[in-house]
Amino acid sequence: MKINPLLMDIVRGQWLMSFDGLATYAPIAYKILTGEDVDLNFQPKSLVTIIDDNGKKVQANDDGEVIAPEGSVAVIDMMGPILKRGDWCTYGADEISRALMRAEQDANIIGTILNVDTPGGAVSAISPFLEFGKVRTKPLISLVDQCCSLGYWASAAISDKIIADNNISAQIGSIGVMSTFIDNIPYLETLGYKVHEIYADESPHKNEAVRLAREGKYELIKKEHLSPLAVKFQGAVKDSRPNLKEEVGVLTGKTFGAEKSIEFGLIDSIGNIDSTINLLHIMSETKHYK
Repeated sequence: MKINPLLMDIVRGQWLMSFDGLATYAPIAYKILTGEDVDLNFQPKSLVTIIDDNGKKVQANDDGEVIAPEGSVAVIDMMGPILKRGDWCTYGADEISRALMRAEQDANIIGTILNVDTPGGAVSAISPFLEFGKVRTKPLISLVDQCCSLGYWASAAISDKIIADNNISAQIGSIGVMSTFIDNIPYLETLGYKVHEIYADESPHKNEAVRLAREGKYELIKKEHLSPLAVKFQGAVKDSRPNLKEEVGVLTGKTFGAEKSIEFGLIDSIGNIDSTINLLHIMSETKHYK
């Protein structure tokens, strides 16, 4: 039996995602879990774009390979909700982090732009980015539109700078943790199923937090699962952004536009792809990071 990574992440239920992302994608998740047909069978565009020293996109050769000339910049997309493993219609954190590592190891690439437009993603998706951050040596800038929750954690953890690509639609922040789960037992019972959960006398705490949550008692799942992760998220952001101003909402889930994000230290500036490429070249030449 082939295990689908998307279903695993949906069922696992812990997400670092903004509310608008949840509102958009939760109905799709519900359709997948209940067996409805969902048209997700299309391939996303290429994950990596190579920009040469003249600012031009490098085209594939006759063998379909894109070879980076000396002095190139890699632009790597992080788009949409991010799962740990890529599936169907989106690249996963495993694929994005491998692309980042390939750019890190390519001697002809002087630095990387992480092109971010995401409401967040699964909690399990953060680890590949944190592992990459431990070995990164070349300059890396996150150029962001929507950069929320998991997207912000990853960007803050691995980037020398975070730059908004506009001051109109850019949304940054949503530093917080939430959990979702779908209790499908009532639905199964309408189909004639009777669900029994039987635990050994020696296992009184197994699935306790989820069992209580089904009863509407959320205190334990918040205490044991969500709050520790939220504290870790907040600590990681404070470590990565030393000039952060802890105004109301900055570390507790609010989302801000580009100008407020600069004011609070969530990002460094507003720019565009061309100015960011130029800045990467300067950083590469001077070794000047954060």
